[in-house]
Amino acid sequence: MKTVLFHVGMPKCATTTIQSFLTERVEWLEAQGFSYTKHSDDPTQHQGNAAQLAEYAMNGPRARVAEHLDFFLRSEGNVLLSSEMLFGLGRGNGFEAIQKEVLRRGFDLRVIVYLKRQDLWIESDYKQHVKDGNLWDGEFADLLALRRSKHTLDYHFILSSWAKQVGRARMHVVPLNPSQEKGYAIDSFLAVLGLSRPEAEVAVPSRNVSPSASATEAAREVKRHLIASGASHEDVRRLISAFLEVAQEVNPATRDDSLLSPEARRALLQDYAQSNAALSRDFLGGKPAFDDLPEAAPEAWVAPVERVPGVLAGVIARSMVRVQDEDIAPVQDEGPVSFFTRIKTLLNR
Repeated sequence: MKTVLFHVGMPKCATTTIQSFLTERVEWLEAQGFSYTKHSDDPTQHQGNAAQLAEYAMNGPRARVAEHLDFFLRSEGNVLLSSEMLFGLGRGNGFEAIQKEVLRRGFDLRVIVYLKRQDLWIESDYKQHVKDGNLWDGEFADLLALRRSKHTLDYHFILSSWAKQVGRARMHVVPLNPSQEKGYAIDSFLAVLGLSRPEAEVAVPSRNVSPSASATEAAREVKRHLIASGASHEDVRRLISAFLEVAQEVNPATRDDSLLSPEARRALLQDYAQSNAALSRDFLGGKPAFDDLPEAAPEAWVAPVERVPGVLAGVIARSMVRVQDEDIAPVQDEGPVSFFTRIKTLLNR
């Protein structure tokens, strides 16, 4: 029986890296009996091939769900559908419309879910919120409180909801850990397909890599002022991306540069210890999901907000050097507005 494999995220769990691999190897996958195509009416960018399908399943019209699936399921082989937007369909019976249509057409289905330890995931989630061209300029604690209220970090709760819809036997749960080999996310995905990487395969680089915590906090301050000044979403996204490119040079990520203090990290993981134990029991055959928390000296950690002035100063200094290197003519008697206009012009490039 032909199968549809739904790669549903979760977000910030190597989704972009996996999707880039699939996109760049469409012909190879086709030769192995797996179709990974995108509907011509899907306007989304860099969100996999099933973002529009997920949108229709969430918000309608339902007729478009069937129409989209008709396009994907015309394949003579197995079908791969990927979007982290699908992850939200795990709540309630959100996936029911898609599942019903897939089974009605004579396909079986599988769902693959990637997870990251809660402390690592919420840090990545916050960094993405700052990077995006949205209007989010809240603090880390605000986002953590929101995710707690939605049970997003209670992985056993979320996966149990998925299991009620599709059945536990149809689910593949893949925890991601720092101790794993680079490329594990892709290799584990291919393992579910019964495939290994092509011979002489060049490793796909990680995509959408998170900036350091200090650079992120500095970017949030810049973003807050951009939003207050009336900058558009696109301008916010572009300028913050340019700022972070320079900020990462000034303040690369280090072990002690994290959003959570060692104490807060331990407390967060303790809060979800029972959920992770149940996750291991019910979805991983008793295998522990995540690496143990490494020992860290509390005095080595410095709150990233305290590093923000240094990051901002470094970005300005680096920008001034670039202005000089690029032989931009100095402006006589320029005031602070003119100076920072030049900085903004440089970052716009």
